[in-house]
Amino acid sequence: MIANLLIGILIFGYAGWTIMRFVRKSKQGKCATCSLNKRCSSVCNDSQDQSHKTFA
Repeated sequence: MIANLLIGILIFGYAGWTIMRFVRKSKQGKCATCSLNKRCSSVCNDSQDQSHKTFA
């Protein structure tokens, strides 16, 4: 009984944490949530869809 409760709390806690992280990142904008944001040299502009320009 206690193990089921603990597992349920862990699952819902992780789901809540994941949703909050998603919401925070979505508020930061397109470039902040991109996996290439530290290496990307494109100008972040929401009105234009630009491809990533990376230099090797």
